[in-house]
Amino acid sequence: MTSVVSAEDNQKAAKRPNVLIILCDDLGYNDLGCFGHPAIKSPALDKLASEGMRFTDCYAAAPVCSPSRVGMMSGRTPHRLGVFDWIPEGSPMHMKADETTFANLLKRNGYQTAHIGKWHCNGQFNRPSQPQPNDHGFDYWFSTQNNALPTHHEPVNFVRNGEEVDKLEGYSSDIIVDDAIRWLNERNEEQPFCLVVWFHSPHEVIATAPEYVEQYKEYEPLKRAEYYGNVAQMDAATGRLLKEIDEQQLRDETFVFFTSDNGPETLNRYGERSSRSYGSSDPLRGMKLHVYEGGIRVPGIIRWPGHVDAGTLSHEPISGVDVLPTVCAVT
Repeated sequence: MTSVVSAEDNQKAAKRPNVLIILCDDLGYNDLGCFGHPAIKSPALDKLASEGMRFTDCYAAAPVCSPSRVGMMSGRTPHRLGVFDWIPEGSPMHMKADETTFANLLKRNGYQTAHIGKWHCNGQFNRPSQPQPNDHGFDYWFSTQNNALPTHHEPVNFVRNGEEVDKLEGYSSDIIVDDAIRWLNERNEEQPFCLVVWFHSPHEVIATAPEYVEQYKEYEPLKRAEYYGNVAQMDAATGRLLKEIDEQQLRDETFVFFTSDNGPETLNRYGERSSRSYGSSDPLRGMKLHVYEGGIRVPGIIRWPGHVDAGTLSHEPISGVDVLPTVCAVT
């Protein structure tokens, strides 16, 4: 990724750029309009791609969530961190406290840092027995250990800076973006920021607002429409976040990277638990957990006006582990 943006770009910037990292959960390579999906409408992310660079060969750090996330945070291959698989609640597996993350580095360099959404870098979430997001460099966190529970609708498992939050109204993508926008409005405007937004969508157990399901009612069965609508709802939430960046006149000074943690879940696993998993890795072979291309090759988009040309396409291979060195290079 540093072949696309580098320290030279930072030298051209009037001041240190803000950093916005947006991560989806189980979004397939083919699950956005700008990556060729024939049905799903993703106008916000399509617009982001038209304003920046779309990567055809963007790879997750691993084919499953927890290793992919710790790889992105640390810039190291996940097996070096001892995170080999997804981390169940209560598991001893976690990203160790002495691992250096891009949030640690940016915080030391004067950045305000926030993590909002799915964490999944430890098993003993919000307990003193393992490091939490604040131990990995985040001044502020509003996060869940793994998935939004019991579904994306009215989740009960968010924690804000170590304090459990009661059941929340609405859907997780909107809840996450609402909090991100609030944080942006309350931050110290004299400091640059690093905002990490990790959606739960479109991971199962999916729950989608009816108005988004309605957009896809022609696609049967209903659970397919629920999946398509879930991606569309995440896209709309992303659009609101990017609109806030624009309204605060931060577009030109904000480095944005959007991607997914791994390939899509499909109907091949879990039976009823994955009955809405209509994610697509077309034309690639494989799915989440596979090391075939469909399990690890994911959408990737960068926008940084004045440094990354708008409407460009790159076939340069990049990986989630490139995030840390890239962020360091541009800040």
